[in-house]
Amino acid sequence: MKSTPVLRILRDNAFLLVILAALALVIGKAAVDGMTLREDFGTKGNDDVMRLLSVRDWLAGQGWYEVRQYRLIPPEGVSLHWSRYIDAGIAAIIVPMSWFFSPETAEQIAVTAWPTLIMVLTLLIIGFGTRRVFGVTAACFAMVCTVIWPLTADLHTSAGNLDHHNVQFLMMVIMAFAVIWPSRPIMAGIIGGFAGAFSLAVGLESLVFIVGVGTVLLVHAVFAATRQTRHTLIAFCLALGAGSTVFWLGQTGPDIRMDLMCDQLARPTLSLVAIAMAASLLSVAVAGAQVRPIRSLGVAAVVTAGGLALAWPMLAHCLAGPYAQIPSDLQELISTQITEAKPGIVYAISKPAVALVFVLPIFSALIFGAILWVQTRRDPMGKPIGLLLILCLIGLPMMLLQMRTVIIAASVVPMIGGVVIAHYGRSYFTTRDLKDGLLALVIAILIVSPVTVVQALMPLLPSSNSTAVATQDNCRSYTSLNALNDVPPAVILSHVNYGPSLMWATHHAAISAPYHRSTAAFMNGIVPFQMEAEEMKAYSQNTSATHLLLCRGYSYKSIFVRGLAMGETADWLRPVPLSNDEQMLFEIVR
Repeated sequence: MKSTPVLRILRDNAFLLVILAALALVIGKAAVDGMTLREDFGTKGNDDVMRLLSVRDWLAGQGWYEVRQYRLIPPEGVSLHWSRYIDAGIAAIIVPMSWFFSPETAEQIAVTAWPTLIMVLTLLIIGFGTRRVFGVTAACFAMVCTVIWPLTADLHTSAGNLDHHNVQFLMMVIMAFAVIWPSRPIMAGIIGGFAGAFSLAVGLESLVFIVGVGTVLLVHAVFAATRQTRHTLIAFCLALGAGSTVFWLGQTGPDIRMDLMCDQLARPTLSLVAIAMAASLLSVAVAGAQVRPIRSLGVAAVVTAGGLALAWPMLAHCLAGPYAQIPSDLQELISTQITEAKPGIVYAISKPAVALVFVLPIFSALIFGAILWVQTRRDPMGKPIGLLLILCLIGLPMMLLQMRTVIIAASVVPMIGGVVIAHYGRSYFTTRDLKDGLLALVIAILIVSPVTVVQALMPLLPSSNSTAVATQDNCRSYTSLNALNDVPPAVILSHVNYGPSLMWATHHAAISAPYHRSTAAFMNGIVPFQMEAEEMKAYSQNTSATHLLLCRGYSYKSIFVRGLAMGETADWLRPVPLSNDEQMLFEIVR
């Protein structure tokens, strides 16, 4: 049967039509969500809100190297392990917008446009990259997965998401394509290396992925020993080393460049990059143009071991992670009460539906991708599929340690999912075998739309109570917090999730926020709200806070604090009248 002109147009322009539809969906969703950000931005993640505060302070005259929030535990403030490069990108939108709009509107436009821009770049790279490596059909499904799967479409890329995780996701996508790119190996290595360096500059969460990429390139160069594989490895190493050094110098003040910081790009991380570079380059050099895998890997192992031994004085204290310098009781609070810091299994127990939406596409891509790799491992398509599967596997142990690292494995899922769905879809249209068609449909649902599966399973999943979270979010809206501006500037003790929102919407200072570089700020936001009357009185009066802020009706852990939120009183707390009943402000009487 002959196809109609309309069908031929759709077939011949499928890639263009899908990419236009995906862009329209991303931009349209951002425009709708952005309309409410002036009111609801305070309910976004604490890091998103604090990022905007950091941009405000920089535009107001704070130094480029001075990444410190002075309104948090004033007057000394709290140091932040964040990159000014992200601040610069957001500021590049705010400044020109402020020429035509009010400062508030300029900020609203920027917090909408920045994550949307990152998402658009991610979508374009996944689309065009997958088309180059796997073909048009795979690219179409990869883009559909990117804009529908909530982890890639919403978690870090929605309007208001200013945290650096969306940039890291983009950099990991670029590195993944550098590994499987079929041509121009030097350029692929250079782009991948600089992407890795920039990812390290904005946050160290992707360090394991970068190590994985380097290891894959090294093993590939050792066993394949072609000019292309060697050139890719060499270019990646040189670009990673040079880029990391340049980005480190660009964002780290001269007075702290010798500090052994483990939570940002600093000497310990640079030493690891240098060791990896030396091991990789020397392993290639000793092999020359011949295939000598045992000699090359032996050299790499010896150089790595020797380098780690020499750098051990810088690295030893970093092995325990970024929380090693804080008290053990606070480490326990972080791991059990901070959602993104929870191990994967703990997170899945507390939020089974959300966890399933995140991990179903990952495991589906791994399982069906592995099956496809077995079938095609001798074909040209088999090698890039296998390499992507290895990169995906790297993220699994990290996800078990902390759920927020789920983006490591997720960064390659759209590409794997796209090629798997395309393969079985083509099989169906070639053979008209119903089995292939049903398999393609099941895989598509699991990878592209896991929400559909989870909704079907909801009666079997444990229910979760989100009422308390919703009530707390109401208290973090701009209208609710703005009522506090009727009170002269004060230093306020609040629950841990209120500090950044409080500073965003008001002129007050805070002493509570979830940042591990300040034990006091972390403890202030959690410990007193678990205490009973006399303990909380002593704790509060021993802080620098002049006021205590509660959210009316919120279910605090302490019976005493919960009673205060329900309207009870205490002789050491003087209620402050406000125009908004959701906020309960008390002056601390000493």
